Amino acid sequence: MRLVSVTLRNFRGVEESTLRFGDGVTVVVGPNEVGKSSIAEAVRLLRTTKSSSRSQAVRDVKPVGRDVGPEAEIELRTGPYELVFRKRWLKSPMTELDVRAPVREQHSGDEAHQRFAALLEETVDVDLWEALEVVQGESLDQPSLARISSLHRALDDSTGAAGDHDALMAAVDAEYEKHLTVSGKPRGDYAQVIARIADLEAQAEALRSRSAEMDRYVEDHAANEREHARLSTLSIDADAQLRRAEDAVAALDTLRDRLRRAEEAVELAERAHLHAVRERDGRSALVAEAAARASAVEVLRTRSRDVSSAHEDARGRESEARLLAATAAERAREARRAADTATAQLTRRRDDAERQTLDQRVRRAHEATQERAQARAEHDRLRIDDDLLTRLSDLATDLKIAEGARQAAAATLVVRSLGDQPVLVDGAEVDGEPYEGAVLDQVLVAVPGVLEVQVRPGTPPADLERRESEARDAFADALRDGGVDSLAQARSAHEQRRDAGARLDAAENALREALDGSTLDDLEARLATLTGRSHESGGSAGPGGPDHTAGGGSQPDLHDLDALEAASVSARRAADDADRDAATARDLHDEARDALTAAAEEAVRVGQELESARHEHDRATVRLDGARAEYTDEALDGAVASTAVARDAARATTDDARAAFLAASPETLDMELVNARELVESVDRSLTRTDKRRVELQTLLDDRAAEGIHDRLVDVEAALEEQRSAYQRLHRAAQAAALLRGTLRGRRDEAQRHYVAPFKHRIDRLGKVVFGSDFEVEISTDLAIESRTLRGRTVPFGSLSGGAKEQLALLGRLACAQLVDTDEGAPVVLDDTLGFSDPVRLERLAVVLNDVGRTAQVVILTCQPRRFETVGGATTVSLTPA
Repeated sequence: MRLVSVTLRNFRGVEESTLRFGDGVTVVVGPNEVGKSSIAEAVRLLRTTKSSSRSQAVRDVKPVGRDVGPEAEIELRTGPYELVFRKRWLKSPMTELDVRAPVREQHSGDEAHQRFAALLEETVDVDLWEALEVVQGESLDQPSLARISSLHRALDDSTGAAGDHDALMAAVDAEYEKHLTVSGKPRGDYAQVIARIADLEAQAEALRSRSAEMDRYVEDHAANEREHARLSTLSIDADAQLRRAEDAVAALDTLRDRLRRAEEAVELAERAHLHAVRERDGRSALVAEAAARASAVEVLRTRSRDVSSAHEDARGRESEARLLAATAAERAREARRAADTATAQLTRRRDDAERQTLDQRVRRAHEATQERAQARAEHDRLRIDDDLLTRLSDLATDLKIAEGARQAAAATLVVRSLGDQPVLVDGAEVDGEPYEGAVLDQVLVAVPGVLEVQVRPGTPPADLERRESEARDAFADALRDGGVDSLAQARSAHEQRRDAGARLDAAENALREALDGSTLDDLEARLATLTGRSHESGGSAGPGGPDHTAGGGSQPDLHDLDALEAASVSARRAADDADRDAATARDLHDEARDALTAAAEEAVRVGQELESARHEHDRATVRLDGARAEYTDEALDGAVASTAVARDAARATTDDARAAFLAASPETLDMELVNARELVESVDRSLTRTDKRRVELQTLLDDRAAEGIHDRLVDVEAALEEQRSAYQRLHRAAQAAALLRGTLRGRRDEAQRHYVAPFKHRIDRLGKVVFGSDFEVEISTDLAIESRTLRGRTVPFGSLSGGAKEQLALLGRLACAQLVDTDEGAPVVLDDTLGFSDPVRLERLAVVLNDVGRTAQVVILTCQPRRFETVGGATTVSLTPA
């Protein structure tokens, strides 16, 4: 028989797969759970299980999670037949047989199943087919070859064995079987006599046993009475022991309660001591803090004096530099006025009206801006609490530094009176000492009847303005978040905020009206341009003499243009030199002013730090004085000492209570109490058992006395003697038949050893390829390998390693496949075998498999293709997961 192909549909995890086999060695390769073992399983189900079956083996191959029936199909050649046989189980069961040669046949249902079985029975030795299949996990087991008729025929043909003495052997076996079974056990009359003897002996033994049992009952009854008396005495002692143990435990409970109260007192004393220590440590911390604060105040006071001295030095240097810069600037202005030509009177008059209007709008805008800033600052003020004092001090310091820096950066106005005409600055006459001041607001300089000069503050440096604005906003935010310093301010805060809001709205409206869609920078730029023109045209004397336009006269005539031009060039050169000198003096003044600003900032910062340190020292002193007013330092030290004494006393009391408790051996008393209780219970149970046993034994003695055991024993012993005589006669006849049968079978077994020689020779031939030239096996009469000899050492099959067992079992199947006639042969199916074999043996087994494959079909199912990659003539088929 040759397998041609196997098809699986919905079989376990295989949806559909068809596998074709070669006539020689076919190696089916695939990973685990791809369906290799399912191929062999499907062939077995096709051959043995009807499609209507719902056995566990069929349910096991149903795919999980799909409502379909497993289906298998096999195509094969066996004898003269070529056929296809298919089945589907569980879901729409189906059986179909299609015989294609030598005559076409189609069958279905049970008829197809029966016809397929008949064709196998006709052409294939089914026992051989099963023996040549190695199921996964059974590769170490030898095949059962003794029942394979096709192998026996092959061996008979090779040895020429004959059955000339079968009739004699049959007669001897018949006589043997009259007395004994095949396994040597008695049968017939021989077995009946043995059975009767056994029965009578059992009866006699039973009667003897019951007689002896009655004697034991008498002895047991007496022993039970003695035990009952002993237990009664022990019960009285156990009750007394239990009372003593209970009294001791009660006394122990008193000691345990005393220990618990002492431990609670220790805990309270330790808490009191810990509280006293914490209070004393807190007082020490307050003293240390007050000392540290006082030291910090002294350090900052010294530093403040140093910083103030440095600030005064910087102020003197800045004043000197400012005077030099003002003198240089005055010279530069005088030179510039001498160098500039007079501005046309017409231009000044044209611009005058616009200048006056712009001057009023700018003044109103400045006033509105200042009012808005003041109203917003007041409106944005916040409440301040004690917790934010440090933060507010820092913010106040930053604000003062920013304001001082801006003032230091403002322009300085110096006015001197040089003639007899009175000079007024904001209405105050400059007489004697020159007027000097920073231009932080509009300043009016007037010489009655001669001129008026309005000086307005310019735009301060952007970083100083931003710094002041940020400091003011931060300070306002802190006030708004933290509250105010006094209760009066808190009460008036809401009203002040509302008034400030109203003023802010009015200032905003006034500012919008003054600007009228323009910006303040645009207005000031235009006003500066017009003012500059006015000054150039009517506020200074030109190179031609006094300015006649101030009184409304016309521009003087110029007689010598070349001389005027030369004088103008000379004056401009002098003005340029004076500008450079003034710039140098301004730079020097800027450096001195920056130094003064830095010194002022440092003085303010140190002052604030000193003020904060004094405040913190005062607070620390107040806390310390308040704490001492409540408890003196000596009182706290005394509390620590007294609580320590109380704690130690409580600990001593606890130690005494614990020692007394432990001295009472609480664990021992508990164990004694448990033992005493269990002893009482045990003795009570034992007394109950003895009482029950007394009744049982008395009942048994009464029953045995009424049976007449002695008379019955005499009758049974007489019948037993009669049956033993019959046994001796039949036993001699059975032994004679067994001796004759054994002698004849010994002679037959010797002939049988010659019968199995071809099978041994074939295994030896294949084994020498695998194990070496000194390989040899011993074969039993039932064609099983009993032992292996290698390098002169013989080892029983059962004692061999797993690899050797697996290899020898495979050699037995391959030898059988080679010996059996090709027409009666079946495929060798190896499912996941040779897992115990090393690489060297695998290479040699590949040679053997290739040799067998030339005359027999071999199908190898494996997930380890390297095991069989050296089989020369093998066909490899790969299975891949669905």
